[in-house]
Amino acid sequence: MLGCVTCQKRRARNDVRNKENIIEDCEAGQEPPEDEVKTSKELCYEIKHSDVMGRYIVATRAIKPGEVIIEAPALAVGPCAGCALICLACYRELEENNLSKCSGCQWPLCSSSCFGLKRHTGHSTYECEALKANPPDYSRLEDLKDSYQALMPLRCLLLKKADPEKWAALSAMEAHNSMRRARGDIFPNNERHVVQRLRGWGLQYEDDEIHTVCGILEVNAFEVGGSGANARALYDAAFLLAHDCTPSTTHTDAERAPARPLAVRAAVPHAPGDLITLCYAYTLQGTLRRREHLKLSKFFECTCKRCSDPTELGTHASAFCCPKCAGRVLSSAPLVAAAPWRCERCPYEMPVSAVQVLLKRLTEEFEQIDANDVQGYESFLTKYRNVLADSHYLCLSAKHSLSQLYGKVTDYMIHEMPEEQLQRKVEICRDLMKVFDVIEPGYSRLRGITLYELHAPLMVLTTRDFEKKAITKDSLRNRLKEIVGYLSQSALILSFEPRHTPEGLMAGAASDALRKIKTWEQIIGKIS
Repeated sequence: MLGCVTCQKRRARNDVRNKENIIEDCEAGQEPPEDEVKTSKELCYEIKHSDVMGRYIVATRAIKPGEVIIEAPALAVGPCAGCALICLACYRELEENNLSKCSGCQWPLCSSSCFGLKRHTGHSTYECEALKANPPDYSRLEDLKDSYQALMPLRCLLLKKADPEKWAALSAMEAHNSMRRARGDIFPNNERHVVQRLRGWGLQYEDDEIHTVCGILEVNAFEVGGSGANARALYDAAFLLAHDCTPSTTHTDAERAPARPLAVRAAVPHAPGDLITLCYAYTLQGTLRRREHLKLSKFFECTCKRCSDPTELGTHASAFCCPKCAGRVLSSAPLVAAAPWRCERCPYEMPVSAVQVLLKRLTEEFEQIDANDVQGYESFLTKYRNVLADSHYLCLSAKHSLSQLYGKVTDYMIHEMPEEQLQRKVEICRDLMKVFDVIEPGYSRLRGITLYELHAPLMVLTTRDFEKKAITKDSLRNRLKEIVGYLSQSALILSFEPRHTPEGLMAGAASDALRKIKTWEQIIGKIS
């Protein structure tokens, strides 16, 4: 069974991390100890097996949205491959001229009192002991950053003696060694960055064992953390979730808890027998890109309903505009990589090679836009309005950024925006919701955030109309009822998010806004 999401480097504008969020500590910083974290008293799923999917899980009873399906402690947590200079205990990025060093091994830390010290989810005592003989050379920072690639595999290997039970659990995960070896690039890369590094440190592990651990991580690791502290982790049971490009679950991890448990929740209702899924790719990408990523990093070709449908379940998230008739140009056979792209209306056709070249050029241009540049995103949408369909994933990414920039950055603060800009924000959020309701249905972060962003301009417009006496009492009541609906959904969805993260704070703001709207009932009567 293929595992879950690996660490993917994404720009801040798209850092919605639909599969990786954190839960902050409970009141007074308390979390249940590791031995109290359990998968469930009564499991609501069962493990099945097929020749195509390997091991996977299905619901054994009805599961409600928001219900915890799996809660499991981390087997191992460590730096992402290709990360910056980070603290080995909490994974937060460090400034080169402002860092602490572990008193035992001299490796980088954020401080001598970091909460991740002496934990197996951070910088453990046994890792410190293993690295003592190999203090980093701070005059060679690029080599130090490169050496981080070997740390997560090392942490897994150290469990063989430090915690045989965790070692046994991770050893049961799929590594796909034969497929990875056949690729021709993966094994040489791991040989250079991991095997030779561990050998140079004088650590005695068999080469095949190291490569297998690398494979387990590549196939099964979750991206975890947030707020500039991304890491990768392995979890028992959770790695059994099957992939689908319209996932049925979301998940969060408790960053500061000793066991750093992962909670997998239902995003949509599940009936008995329903497959329980998550997405191993980034949902805000088109089929061509998602399938390329899955084949490259997860070693399988996705054939889910979304990937099989040229329209991507009616969202047209990969569609181009036909230069002949302005119809939609879609893949003629999305599961066939070399299939030509054809217009729905006329005989116009594009070879897939031309599609790839066009996507590459547009993606590179899009990624040059500054993350806070409102006009940059708007100009991109205007420039390519006759090339990309309105719901093309590059347009969705631009609109997702704009939905959060309008109302929050200099020159675009919500109470200062003219009506035209407020209506633009409403339009953008509605466009996004049409797609998010399909590709990330139910209790997803994307929906929760966008519903909150949608309420804000509607509330400002409604308030202005009321102050100008340009709205009837019935219209006011109907508008407020609509806003309450958006806020209620947003507050509920984001209530599962970490309290001190932007999404958690947004949940609190949504609840506060709901309370304030109640005061309008003194003027217009009961809203709902």
